[in-house]
Amino acid sequence: MSLQGIAKSAPAELKPKEWVAAVHLGFQQQIITFLLWAYGLLLAATMAILFLQGFHAWNFNLDSKLLMWLGGATIGEIGGLLVLTLRATFR
Repeated sequence: MSLQGIAKSAPAELKPKEWVAAVHLGFQQQIITFLLWAYGLLLAATMAILFLQGFHAWNFNLDSKLLMWLGGATIGEIGGLLVLTLRATFR
C-alpha cells in the first residue's frame, strides 16, 4: 500500500503505529512544501531587489550594508533549506 493510501485510509483499517507514521509523513510533506514555496518567493523577492538596485530602476537606491545583509540572509536561507531537505530525504 502506498503512503498516500495509508494516509487516506480509515484509522480502523490500520494499526495505530502505521496510522501515526502516515499522519507524521503527511505533516512532513506539508512542511517541506510550505518551506519550498516560502523560500522560493523570498529568493525571487531578493533577486528583484538586487536587480532594481543594480540598474537603479525608478531611482531605487539602498544602502550597501543593507544589500550585503540581504545577500547573506539569502545564502543562509538557501543553505538552511538544503540542510532540511537533505536530512528529510536521506534519513
